[in-house]
Amino acid sequence: MRRRLSLISTIIISIILGFIILGSVTGYVIFFRSNKHSLLQAYEYLDSITRLISQDVSSLLEEKIRLLTLTREEFFDGSISENLLENLSNLFDRGIMYIDENGIVKKAYSRYEFELMGKDVSNREYFIQTRKTLKPYVSEVFKAITGRDVMVITVPVIKNNSFKGLIAGCTDLRNQKIGYLISSSRFYKTGRITVIDYKGTVLFSEDPTEIGKIFTQFPLYRAGHREIKINGKDYIVEVKSIPDTRWMIVASIEKEDILNYSYQNLRFGVMLFIPIFIAILILLILLLRKLLSYLKILRDISIEYAKGNYSKDIHTPPFREINDIIDALQVMGREIREREEKIKEEQSYLSTLLLEMGEGVFILNQDKKFEFVNERLTEMLGYTKDEITRFNPIEIFAPGYRERISKIYSEGERHRERAELVSKDGRSIPVLCSVSPINLNSSITGYLSVVTDLTEIEEREKELQSALEEIKALNEELTTRSQQLEIALARLDMKLFEVERAKENAEKLAIIDPLTGLFNRRYLEEKFSNELIKAKAYNSYVSVVMADIDHFKRINDTYGHKVGDEVLKNLALIFRANIREDDTVARYGGEEFVIILHNVDKYDAYEIAERIRGEIEETSFEEIGIPEKVTVSFGISSFPEDGEELTDLLIKADQALYQAKSLGRNRVEVYTKPSESIHF
Repeated sequence: MRRRLSLISTIIISIILGFIILGSVTGYVIFFRSNKHSLLQAYEYLDSITRLISQDVSSLLEEKIRLLTLTREEFFDGSISENLLENLSNLFDRGIMYIDENGIVKKAYSRYEFELMGKDVSNREYFIQTRKTLKPYVSEVFKAITGRDVMVITVPVIKNNSFKGLIAGCTDLRNQKIGYLISSSRFYKTGRITVIDYKGTVLFSEDPTEIGKIFTQFPLYRAGHREIKINGKDYIVEVKSIPDTRWMIVASIEKEDILNYSYQNLRFGVMLFIPIFIAILILLILLLRKLLSYLKILRDISIEYAKGNYSKDIHTPPFREINDIIDALQVMGREIREREEKIKEEQSYLSTLLLEMGEGVFILNQDKKFEFVNERLTEMLGYTKDEITRFNPIEIFAPGYRERISKIYSEGERHRERAELVSKDGRSIPVLCSVSPINLNSSITGYLSVVTDLTEIEEREKELQSALEEIKALNEELTTRSQQLEIALARLDMKLFEVERAKENAEKLAIIDPLTGLFNRRYLEEKFSNELIKAKAYNSYVSVVMADIDHFKRINDTYGHKVGDEVLKNLALIFRANIREDDTVARYGGEEFVIILHNVDKYDAYEIAERIRGEIEETSFEEIGIPEKVTVSFGISSFPEDGEELTDLLIKADQALYQAKSLGRNRVEVYTKPSESIHF
């Protein structure tokens, strides 16, 4: 038999693993966040210290530049005092020079005066840059004639807006205050600061032997901070440019030096976690052993309940949860007793019911053999219970149905099937057989079969079949009559459709001009009344455009009335093509047309009418027999400024049309009051 795991052992192992995982994850997260915090602090510290040193260096350089600027006039004209010269010599320990515009040293105040006088320094970077920019310049490091590493600070001398040379102060890099500032600015154990020029030459360092050498400790690409790995060590490096110079400050620190505090915290946390973990584990083991003793009590109670003994005396435990479980077991025991009694009552009731049912009932076991037969089935077949139970259940069915019934029992599903039983005297009994599998714990333990005698029902079915045939004959006759009625109704619908269509045509003829297909004057008046109501309600515009064909009588007299009708049709097409769907165009008289433009003021109406006029003028009517151009004159009025009724607007549009005719025809005129004038 497979050995089962101990609950206590499983819980203890789970707790140990949980504590280890939780401690590891928590420690890792704290360690990671501590490292990240330390690195961020290091970045901020490097940024602060480089910024402060940059400011200090800039201040020292600015002081030297300021003194040179203040004394350059004295240097240039040779009037510098001994005291000022002595002070400047202390500040510039390698001498001060005046260099003319050609790069020749003209004056030198230095112990190497004779070597410097007359020397050509025009190829030096500090001379080239000062002459180019005409601004003070701080040079890179270079070897002086004395062999020392020096830097030069220059200020230009400008007279009458022209470059006259420069004043140069030379300083030994090893004697600079900047070097002392760098040496005193140590931080952490491995922190280091170096000042270099744009060529990478070391200007200032805490190690004096590096001054003048090329800086090779780290590859330098741009200002900012980054992490660099050199010879297996990780460094955090900050590079910052010093303003107004071509110098850079390089600050670096070993990453391990920064993270050392985090490693110490990690070790301390591990040493603190181990004793706490052991103490908690011992406490849990003691509690779980106590809990196990009460779990054994619960097991004994469950075994007694399984045997049907619900009267076992139970000692009340101190644990509330265990006590709740025991209370629940007691409640469960009472409910089980009640359910057992109820099940016994139901079994008795079901047995009585099955025995007294009006249908034949039999139950088969898993082997498909009779297990129960009621009285009604024995009455139907004429056998006794003992005789029936000796049969194979399939044999009580007629031969034609046995294969189908056997298949139903094999499928193990609910079925209802018409079949026939064979009685003891050989009589066939039509029945409805209902088969239901009896399931227990998802497996079939038997089959319940109910057979209902259909002898009476079949006789009624025959009578019903006869009645149905009579109904069918009557229905066929009714169908014939119904088809005739549908044909008559279809003819009536066709007549009604023709009447409705004739009515629509009549209504259409009442509002449509038959020649042009446009609306007539009657529809125009009704439509315009509605447009005015909407315009007044929504405070919008309505414009009326009246059009009249120029010299239309001459066209009729010259080319005939048929040609004149074709002109009217073509103009109707042009009008309809140039207005919107919700606008209206109507034939108002013989050669007069009226257009109602919804929500259009007279200025926009003018543009529309002018577009129509131009299209008509450009249209050729030679195909209908008119070689000359056909033109139209237009008059426009607008609601509400020209009137609020149709009559007023039509009169004023007609006046504007008359004005267009009098001004030469083939033009658009807008109605204006006598005191007004409108120009488009």
